[in-house]
Amino acid sequence: MKKNFSVILLSLALAFALAAGISTAAIIQGERYKARLQEIYDGAILAALRQMEDMELAINKSILSSDQAAHQYLSQVSSGAAQVQRSLSLLPLSHTATQSAVKFANQLSDYTLALLRGESYSERDLEQLNALISALEESTAALYAARDALSYQAASGETAFYPTEENTQAYDSAVSYPTLIYDGPFSDARETGTPKALGLREITREEAHQAAMDFVGADRVLSVSQGADMGGVIPCYGVTLQLKDITLEAAVTRQGGKILWLAPDTANFSQEKSVEECREAALSFLSSRGYENMQSTYFQVYQGVAVISFAATQGQTLLYPDLIKVQLRMDTAQVVGIEAKNYLMNHTARGVLSPSITLEEAQGAVSDRLTIEESRLCLIPDDGSEKLCYEFKGIHNGHIYLVYISAETGKQEEILKVVETSTGLETA
Repeated sequence: MKKNFSVILLSLALAFALAAGISTAAIIQGERYKARLQEIYDGAILAALRQMEDMELAINKSILSSDQAAHQYLSQVSSGAAQVQRSLSLLPLSHTATQSAVKFANQLSDYTLALLRGESYSERDLEQLNALISALEESTAALYAARDALSYQAASGETAFYPTEENTQAYDSAVSYPTLIYDGPFSDARETGTPKALGLREITREEAHQAAMDFVGADRVLSVSQGADMGGVIPCYGVTLQLKDITLEAAVTRQGGKILWLAPDTANFSQEKSVEECREAALSFLSSRGYENMQSTYFQVYQGVAVISFAATQGQTLLYPDLIKVQLRMDTAQVVGIEAKNYLMNHTARGVLSPSITLEEAQGAVSDRLTIEESRLCLIPDDGSEKLCYEFKGIHNGHIYLVYISAETGKQEEILKVVETSTGLETA
């Protein structure tokens, strides 16, 4: 009898252990599914946010555009609205939390499609578009706040995406979004093909070491050693420079001995010098290194390092493809970095840069909704080639925009929005 009772106990223990094992495995698997769903929901919100920001910028650009270009931007808004609907439809909030945003995106899509069938904007259209811009701008912050709140819930172990009253209120708003931000107009100029500013002579490694020292300033360099070499479109010798309190890595072109890039191994300097002081120091440095007739464009500040973009000029024309970025430590305004690939790839004498239309004629192609403050002639990159344009800088709805009108045809080529961020001035 005792033997049978022992067998029964052992069987029950095994059954309990098996059930416990299955239960534990199920719980672990459930947590994995839950985490995966959380990632999907987070991604859907982020995608919707980005697309809404793109739409807000596209509407602004359409208002400042000629009729043909305006239609291009309206098409972007219409397709963007459809993408917002798809992203938000992935969320499991079934009531007003997403319904209002989806409804808004649907109406925006319908409205822009209706505008595409017209010839030009009426005053009523402009009123509606400006109202949409305001709604998009106001709702961006609300959706970002909702996303942050839900992320906090998830980090606290709660299920973030469920139709509670709090979540409904957090999501019950319209939405808006910006585009990929660049560090200045046309900072992504041509980087393929044959470099134009290198010269012909092949240099030795020893010459590369000397070139790097001369560029930085031999009096600043304690020692120089071999770094990592580079291949690619512009093969380079790698050079490591040890300064008093910092190490710099450099890439020196095998052809011509030019500095392709220079970068510090650390940052986080104290900000004792102003951006203007750093700009003047960078301009003087470039001139002393053979980079003449440069004009500053935009800047950023990171951890005590000022990154200032410069473009070459030819006469009164700014050459955006010939861009070079200089990094300066803001405690001393000394140069600790440089990015010269765009300049080395593109810089050459262009010949006569003569516009076919006058500045006044080009300005006639700019929307009168833009309050123009500055204008100049410039060369911009265009799918492997270049275009001579007039650049008009002005204000619309409290924001700065750059409008580019072809100096040959008088047609609008591009519109960029100047964005002031926590790190500096950029364009979108």
